[in-house]
Amino acid sequence: MLRVKNSRIFVPATILYAIFVFYLSVTSNIGNIKHLLDNTLGEAIIQILTAAHLSIILKFLVGSLHFVERQSLDPGHIGIYFGLGVLLYFMFLSSRNKILEKHAAAFAVFTGTSYGILNEFFQTFLPYRTASVADAFSNILGLVLAQICVIIFVLVLSSVQNKTVEEAVN
Repeated sequence: MLRVKNSRIFVPATILYAIFVFYLSVTSNIGNIKHLLDNTLGEAIIQILTAAHLSIILKFLVGSLHFVERQSLDPGHIGIYFGLGVLLYFMFLSSRNKILEKHAAAFAVFTGTSYGILNEFFQTFLPYRTASVADAFSNILGLVLAQICVIIFVLVLSSVQNKTVEEAVN
């Protein structure tokens, strides 16, 4: 498995990202952020994919978004916790503790799930926010999807590195 050596950057990056997630979960007005993501970033992605003649990817993304919304899941929660899951994975992977390193994906899902449930719990005390099981499930789904993608990425990267080493030896 890939070893991330001397990468202490993941600890502060994960903490800062977790603070950002907490800020979003207790903020009453996140309309500006949604507007930025929907209009600015969303439009940019659509234009890039259309210009690159990758409309099949665009159709897949839009279809996936509609599917997720029909399941009463929150795509925002999935995306935010996907990012948290990636950072948690690399934070645990770069740990000096061999158990955390070996089981980075499991610890990332457990830690992220605990954090997400805690955020939902805090929202029960805020008059302008509501906690929901669907949001908690969306958080978990984002974490699990992140682990799947990161593990595939790490396996592919390891395979490429091994192939490069073999070619250098031959």
